[in-house]
Amino acid sequence: MLKNKVVLITGAGSGLGRALATAFCREGATVIGLGRTLKSLEETHAHIKTNNQAEGSGKFFFYQTDTSDFPKLQKTINAIVASHNRIDYLFNNAAVYPRVNFIDETADEFSQALNINVSGVANTCKAVLPVMIKQQFGRIYNVGSFADLAPIANSAVYSASKGAVRALTKAIAADVAHYNLDIQVHEWIPGHVNTQMSDYTGMDPATPAAWAVALTQREGSKANCIFSE
Repeated sequence: MLKNKVVLITGAGSGLGRALATAFCREGATVIGLGRTLKSLEETHAHIKTNNQAEGSGKFFFYQTDTSDFPKLQKTINAIVASHNRIDYLFNNAAVYPRVNFIDETADEFSQALNINVSGVANTCKAVLPVMIKQQFGRIYNVGSFADLAPIANSAVYSASKGAVRALTKAIAADVAHYNLDIQVHEWIPGHVNTQMSDYTGMDPATPAAWAVALTQREGSKANCIFSE
């Protein structure tokens, strides 16, 4: 079912983003990875080539860009559509988690993290939704967290940003519903995943990545769902 689908993944250079790219390629999708660091995206490409040897595996393409910079991102999305004609699924995965006490964190550092974690999600949705509206189909999964429900020390900006992503997702879904098209906007909370962001504790990223593939194949899911593990 994913063989002719285009899946766009932000933050594809490492961790969960890399696992998502690998899983969707394995299912035959055309996967587009976005990231700020070219070397990391190249490493994801190499990882997929090494681990997805089966005939019929999808292809991985990557673009270095910054989701917090809308003009640059829009040019990237335009290039993707020019090359691949459509974007069926979007996983807004890119985020940062500065582990710093709120008192010690500068105002600029706080704003920069919010720009990546919240504006980056909004920007990618804003750039991709016109494509989905034109093709009358699309699924958006904004990667969320329960961090805002019980913040721990040294997590102020991350916790605040994830709470904002939840509200933003609901608001975008409400606006998209106005078009009465087969487009859905969800928050996806993959749980405690073993990545740099979690100090390499938690489950193997391949586990939530497999769940993500299964989510895209669920028919009848209503817009504005919160999928959590």
